[in-house]
Amino acid sequence: MERVERTLAYFPELTLKGTPEHVGLRYEDLWLKTRDGNKVHAWWVPGPDSQTNGSGRPTWVYFHGNGGNISARLDGYRAIHSRVGANVLAVDYRGFGLSPGEPSEQGTYSDGMAAVTEAVRRHAAQPGKPGPLVMFGISMGAAVASRLASEVRPDALLLESPPSSFPDLAPLHYPWTKLMPVSRMMQFRYETRTHVAALDVPTLVIHGDADGIVPMESAQQVFDSANDPKRFHVVPGGTHDRPDLVDEDRYYDVVNGFMQEFAVPAAASRGGEFAAD
Repeated sequence: MERVERTLAYFPELTLKGTPEHVGLRYEDLWLKTRDGNKVHAWWVPGPDSQTNGSGRPTWVYFHGNGGNISARLDGYRAIHSRVGANVLAVDYRGFGLSPGEPSEQGTYSDGMAAVTEAVRRHAAQPGKPGPLVMFGISMGAAVASRLASEVRPDALLLESPPSSFPDLAPLHYPWTKLMPVSRMMQFRYETRTHVAALDVPTLVIHGDADGIVPMESAQQVFDSANDPKRFHVVPGGTHDRPDLVDEDRYYDVVNGFMQEFAVPAAASRGGEFAAD
């Protein structure tokens, strides 16, 4: 049953379509060790050399969805680099891209935490006053980001096209599951709305009203479950894949406005393994 569910839940691609260098970005290949002894492939894309506001660069930890790999959003990294001025650490979960292993829900959390740990270390090592640390999750990655935010509080949580949970989506994509007790049977759950309900983190939910994969009601449930401060931005005509491309100027105006209002850097307060050295 687990193997069948894994086939229905994950759609990884093993071949990278390019690297950040293909869109004009400097980057560093990383191999990160996870708590359970796995290793995962990641990219560190440093932000622009100059900062106009006198503060350190923001750092975004980027969690992709349940398909493709980290090479699918090269233009997205470039936009974050140029429009936000942020460092980006993007990670491939086990079984995706070059990362070995088979994907699982707990595995994605473990892989994601390896990325967060590395991002926090690099973020704290920047010269000058640190900018905000952001967890950015797309689709399934929204569940990963919100789950990990309970272990290390970021300065902001950005969730694009978030599913409320996998059991909620199953009947939409696999109608035959309507005849089964899916909620009790599914092992890979990705309960985004449950995760955000337990957080005290500024949260921005972004969703396209033409998303045919994750319905608007699902994102609305995530937003309703989140605690203040929070914002919900609907992209008219936005689909599940890259709603930012509908109007990139507007998309990043919303993101930067949210960050300026709510994302107060607090890296010095992160304790334990996440403390700034």
